[in-house]
Amino acid sequence: MNKFLKVTGAMLFFVVMVFGVIIAFNLEQVHRLHAAMTLFEKDKIVYNFTHMEELFLTNPVKRAGPVFSFGQAPGALPENFTYKGQTIDTNEFLERRATTALLVIKDDDINFENYYQGMKDTDLRISWSMAKSFTVTLFGIAVHDGLIDINAPVEQYLPEMTGTGYAGVPIRDVLQMSSGVLWNEDYADFYSDINRMGRILAVGGSLDEFTTTLTAEKPSGQEFHYVSMDTHIISMIVRRVTGKSLIELVEQNIWSRIGMEADANWITDSKGVEFALGGLNVRTRDYARFGRLYLNNGNWNGEQIVPAAWVKAVTTPSSAHNQPGPNKFGYGFQWWLGPDARPGEFLAVGVYGQFIYINQPENIVIVKNSADRHFMNKIGSKHEAVSFFRAITDKLH
Repeated sequence: MNKFLKVTGAMLFFVVMVFGVIIAFNLEQVHRLHAAMTLFEKDKIVYNFTHMEELFLTNPVKRAGPVFSFGQAPGALPENFTYKGQTIDTNEFLERRATTALLVIKDDDINFENYYQGMKDTDLRISWSMAKSFTVTLFGIAVHDGLIDINAPVEQYLPEMTGTGYAGVPIRDVLQMSSGVLWNEDYADFYSDINRMGRILAVGGSLDEFTTTLTAEKPSGQEFHYVSMDTHIISMIVRRVTGKSLIELVEQNIWSRIGMEADANWITDSKGVEFALGGLNVRTRDYARFGRLYLNNGNWNGEQIVPAAWVKAVTTPSSAHNQPGPNKFGYGFQWWLGPDARPGEFLAVGVYGQFIYINQPENIVIVKNSADRHFMNKIGSKHEAVSFFRAITDKLH
């Protein structure tokens, strides 16, 4: 019996030791998986959205050159605005939508700037899908340089996409979220494609390889279907033709050229590849500087950073099914147009309430960051936000 107990004890000790070693070597992955599973919890979401570098793998985006400073012309927000026939109190809206930062720029002057829920102006805030608008900017510069033909099929630049859902799909259709690829972007569904992708960021794996697992649902170019991995395909193409990472490209073309005030960071997968469709972490005022670049059709104080023709292309629906309408958002190339879009009005949008709103005729940029856990409710958070932005614009007119 004593011998049996000794052997059993030794085996148990060995199992515990092996288990301990496994945990020790995978502690970082365990931490990231836990972070992903608790990222949006009520008591953690605000902190998490400004400390993503503590939760996921990130690489720095370095600024360079003199900082561009906005002027100051303080004003007040409208006390209320109209949405769906109802009068909405501005302060109630900002609180209900879990706003963390709001910045209004008019004629290069800061008209309003405030930070909420304990946040500071120096915090980096997660972009979520606003990163798509940064990625397509880098892509457009490569198009202008003659490195990419947007009418070519994806596999012309990415041969590994042969036999996948992207085979034969013109790049133009990918740019306008009409790839026809089968995709479930339901954040509430644990098994959805978007959440499967999220677990790659948490526990390790390759986003590039993940794209090769996707299949076609219907022919491309027929209808708008928001497939976030379409943006990753765009990023793969621009990385392939330039031989540079997105971080190298964004440092070269944006962070060193438009007076950004702070370094940013970009979430990556375990292979070091940027989470192109949603992983930028940026100060609110630097989001506004990026908005100012588009406000001025890609020109920064006399220097054409982004081709003006590309700015026009990405903010203009190229298909009938992407046209805005009553109560319907429009879509260009990775940029949104509001319902019944006003001339020269477009916006970058990220889940949980991230916005860069641009109105060219009124010379206005508005940035709103949030931690809105109810962004998918029936009220329509994107629609309500656009009504708010238009109320600010009308007040400043």
